[in-house]
Amino acid sequence: MNLVPELSVIVPTYNRSAVLVLCVQALCRQTCDSSRFEIVVSDDGSQDDTAAAVATLAAQSSIAIRYLHQANAGANRARNRAIAVARGRLLLFINDDTLAQPQMLAEHLQEHALHPDERVAVLGRMTVSPGLPPSRLAPLHLDRAFVGLQDGAVLDWRAFFTCNVSVKRSLLDRGGLFEERLRYHEDLELAWRLSAHGLRVVYRSQALGWHEHFLAEDEFLAIAAREARALCTWAQLAPQARPVLASLGFEPALPWPRRLRHRVLGAVINRHTEGLWRWLARTLPQQPAALRRLTLALYDQLYQSRKREALRDTLQQAAKHA
Repeated sequence: MNLVPELSVIVPTYNRSAVLVLCVQALCRQTCDSSRFEIVVSDDGSQDDTAAAVATLAAQSSIAIRYLHQANAGANRARNRAIAVARGRLLLFINDDTLAQPQMLAEHLQEHALHPDERVAVLGRMTVSPGLPPSRLAPLHLDRAFVGLQDGAVLDWRAFFTCNVSVKRSLLDRGGLFEERLRYHEDLELAWRLSAHGLRVVYRSQALGWHEHFLAEDEFLAIAAREARALCTWAQLAPQARPVLASLGFEPALPWPRRLRHRVLGAVINRHTEGLWRWLARTLPQQPAALRRLTLALYDQLYQSRKREALRDTLQQAAKHA
């Protein structure tokens, strides 16, 4: 008899079979009973050996591993397709480079048992995989989202991070699915809509995942343009979200004092001076702690500079085609 799992783990992927294998293997080592969950791998048009790798894993495991394939259309469509076929009443969203530690799924299940209200989602902790080389950028891209969070804290929709978050399917039935036109901040855009239905996020630090991804400097700075384009798309789709977008750095929605400050910063850190500041950020020693903080501040401003320039470019292009 095939039991219906309580939890469906949804893993979108694209051309990263090597790390996906590590992700699925980690899910297969969970301490909770294997009948309580299933794994749904949703492939966004990979051209590598992802399909064969998942088939091998499924044949070797007693856990239900399901595989979906679509033409390349983005992670959000892949997630939505997985939601459509998932059997669990609880949906856990992770990335293909999330390595679930052995207790992670059990902790999500236990927290939902403590909070049966459909409006409660559960955020697990993420940190950089200890097997990766040290990165000066990790505290900016991942760790700072979890700094200061207390175990059991009840957070708002801004803590809905799809690297390790679970939600009741019934809430998605009410609030909708992922916006497929977004390629960044899709988790926050969905959570913003779910907040109208009472979404609350409980933090469970023991639901631990490792991020198996070394973030290089060029890759980190390139994310800024993706974020800028996503903010412009979000603003177009939901003009009423401008206060939310302002909190995420959407410059047209900011008050003039902050916009003026950005102009001043832009005169110092911009595409013409970026090389000098990047050199300085790379070469600063990391001790004492004050110099480490200065390095992070420099990288943060370099990122924000890229983001502001991409925002202006995107808005100018949109105005030309209006």
